Amino acid sequence: MATTDIIQYLETSAYSALPGGAAEAVGVRSLNRRKVETFIATEAIAIGQVVSLDASQTADGDKGIKCALAGTGSNDTVFAVGIALTAAAAGETFDACIRGICEAQVAASAAKGNALYLTGTDGQLDDVAPAAPLSESVPVAQCMEDRPASPGLTTVYVIGRF
Repeated sequence: MATTDIIQYLETSAYSALPGGAAEAVGVRSLNRRKVETFIATEAIAIGQVVSLDASQTADGDKGIKCALAGTGSNDTVFAVGIALTAAAAGETFDACIRGICEAQVAASAAKGNALYLTGTDGQLDDVAPAAPLSESVPVAQCMEDRPASPGLTTVYVIGRF
């Protein structure tokens, strides 16, 4: 687990190595304001899905390193910690953005600036807050662009929880 935040890269573009090449946008992947941690998947996880610590694990140590898709369908998966940056099958490690800018699976028509919450669709966020005053009613991220009329990857800011 990271214990410090180190600024490693502040450039917004990189120059092409080819003669006469133009500057190229760096994108959010190298943005060092993003905090990334590695977890172990307990089920298949795709890039952009919101993940939760898996409280169904019997060993307390496993509860802190194993993740499942986050969603409101089970009290074992409402402990959202971030957004998957890499895909993984059950038992494999994957990286997750636990704070900062990344792309996440967001429900249709989420508006820029709105808080994003867990939904009944595992791995997906929505800007409609759940009615229950439980952990799933705490925002996981904030939408950084308007989401069109269909669900998909959208740039979000993940709110750090640890």
